[in-house]
Amino acid sequence: MLKLTRVAAIALIALAVLLALVAVVIGRKPALDSTASAPTVQADAQTHSVVEAVARLPAGEPISANGVRLAQRTGASSGAATDLASVVGRVPTQDIAEGTAINDALLAQGFSLQLRPGERALAVPVDELVAAGNRILPGDFVDVFLNLRSAPGTYNGQPEVAQTRLLLSRLRVLSYGQQDIAVATTAPANGSAEAPRNDPRAADITGSSNHASSNGGDATQPARSAVLAVPVAEANRLLLGAQQGKLFLALRNPADTGLPDVALFPQARGVLDPLRGLDGEQQQALQRPENNAYAGIDGEALAGRSNASQRAGADAPARAPSARRSAPRASSGIEIIRGDSAAPRGSL
Repeated sequence: MLKLTRVAAIALIALAVLLALVAVVIGRKPALDSTASAPTVQADAQTHSVVEAVARLPAGEPISANGVRLAQRTGASSGAATDLASVVGRVPTQDIAEGTAINDALLAQGFSLQLRPGERALAVPVDELVAAGNRILPGDFVDVFLNLRSAPGTYNGQPEVAQTRLLLSRLRVLSYGQQDIAVATTAPANGSAEAPRNDPRAADITGSSNHASSNGGDATQPARSAVLAVPVAEANRLLLGAQQGKLFLALRNPADTGLPDVALFPQARGVLDPLRGLDGEQQQALQRPENNAYAGIDGEALAGRSNASQRAGADAPARAPSARRSAPRASSGIEIIRGDSAAPRGSL
């Protein structure tokens, strides 16, 4: 009996030791698993910098340096800007909420970025004759000459004659036919056609084939329009000149900066007269380009006829009375005097 008790005790002790070993093994396994998975968790927690809005950025207002910041994010932000300098100064096309990562899709891009403050892009009709034999390329500077044809009838008793004069000077060509001035701010994508190496303006011109294919046009068709960068105060003259006469684009050397001094000539009167009783500050505001354009211009002013009438009425010196002219004596001996002053009727 005692022998059986000892055997049972030894068996229980062995079983206890075995269970203890199993418990130790099971207790160590989760620790090893967590140790093995630690590098994976650390890899997933890797962060990257993105540019995000500090506060709401309204559409149409340039982004200031105080409006954006660099933030660390763990999630993917496809296309988000990573440099503050690449965002500051650019204009959102829609309201950007606070904390939103900023990418190019939210910012203005394209043709409008080629315009300087105070300029507007206007298209004018062209052909080989009026556009220097189609030698004009985007990035060139041109002078716009206006040819007004003679019209039937008279003005103030004088027959109207044709006239040609310089209308606008040194306008930048943004587009000519199927060729556009380059609008990309980054390097061109791989596989894009390179511009000719012998053209110094090649870096500023987008390939005509790319532009034509995107618009479904034919790159070989002759140019029918040119887009010019026009100061807003002069846009009325260009549009009215294209309607009432014919415009000619004269190609000029880009280094030639000569411009006419418009202060030497009388200014055309606007279609809209300013209000009376304006103070000095408001009078100065009338000279702003936007207000000048809003006042407008009519055909008489474009042709210079309103200026001529103003000079005759205000600036011209007083005219001396014309000399009296007498008709030949009639056979009856009666002398007829004609004139603008009183005179004897005549004598027998």
